[in-house]
Amino acid sequence: MTAKSNSLAGKRKLVAPTGIDTIDSLARLPDAECSIEMYIRAASEYVRRSGDLEAGPKKAGQIRLSNGLGRVLAVALKVKLPQLKNVVIGERKVSGALRTVNADVSEIHPTDGLRMAVELKPVNLAVGRAIWNRFGDIRTFAVNLHLKFPFCIVGGVLVIPTYERSDTREAIEALKDEITESGDEVEKPDEPALSPTAVPHTDPRSNSGRKSTIHLIERAIARLVRAGGRKTEGDAPHLLEGIAVVVYDPDTGMMNREIPASGSGLRWEEFVDSLVAAYRGRFEEL
Repeated sequence: MTAKSNSLAGKRKLVAPTGIDTIDSLARLPDAECSIEMYIRAASEYVRRSGDLEAGPKKAGQIRLSNGLGRVLAVALKVKLPQLKNVVIGERKVSGALRTVNADVSEIHPTDGLRMAVELKPVNLAVGRAIWNRFGDIRTFAVNLHLKFPFCIVGGVLVIPTYERSDTREAIEALKDEITESGDEVEKPDEPALSPTAVPHTDPRSNSGRKSTIHLIERAIARLVRAGGRKTEGDAPHLLEGIAVVVYDPDTGMMNREIPASGSGLRWEEFVDSLVAAYRGRFEEL
């Protein structure tokens, strides 16, 4: 990380360790090893061990993973955009046309103002409940910033596992909330008795205690394909210059090589290339 990034990180409250080395070590990785593959390994272990984590380490894991993903993106961008010197990793308040928002990766230039803003939306747990909220957040983020900064490069990243744990406290509480909100009498499987601190444990390598998220991911992709591709500052403000859908298998700790399809513009490498091309077209000095 640059000296500027280190100084900014030093001003923020330190995040407690999670006890999971692949997550805790993300911040210590040298730039040469800071890759999307390393992030996926850490996120995969977080999903596999989430049922065993207490509230504190679980929240710390979410923060560390988000910061790690932001750094991965910043490193990938700087490789192709050496002139990207004012990038900030971590939540930065930005005043949009509608309201103030936090950008996870951003650049504010002394003369141009907000040049780039990316919202990171990992959905590692309770996918079925969170995915559409995250989808809406990204679209609102784009409208809000483009209305005030039409030249700004706006990106969004969704990170989603190929299955979600259905035996964790989050999953059980999500089901209860859905039933309460709908007001319907929904028949559901018997739940194990939970103490205030206990979380039911299922071997994450087995097929019990999990639900596939592939159908949700495919539906999200169909919508997100239409939300990207903003080529010029005159295009609709609700469109984004780049969107990534990073799909991974928590069991293997690897990114899915088939979803999204190559050429959709949603794969990680295509997303980075889209941001780089838009940045060069609007801000590269001649």
